[in-house]
Amino acid sequence: MNSPIQAAPVTRGLARAYQVQSLMQSCDWLKCAGAVAGCVAECVPNPLNPGCISCLGPAWNSCKDCF
Repeated sequence: MNSPIQAAPVTRGLARAYQVQSLMQSCDWLKCAGAVAGCVAECVPNPLNPGCISCLGPAWNSCKDCF
């Protein structure tokens, strides 16, 4: 009999590893690395430079699944 106040199942072991693996598969490391590498010239002297921020802003869409 199920209780009306029942917690969600806890994922352990292989089920947890599968969840992490599926998240990693949605990340395109090459696309993310290319987006970040294109901003190195703007960001190396000062990462708070407005040019760096404006360059990395669009890179977020490429890299958000990697973090």
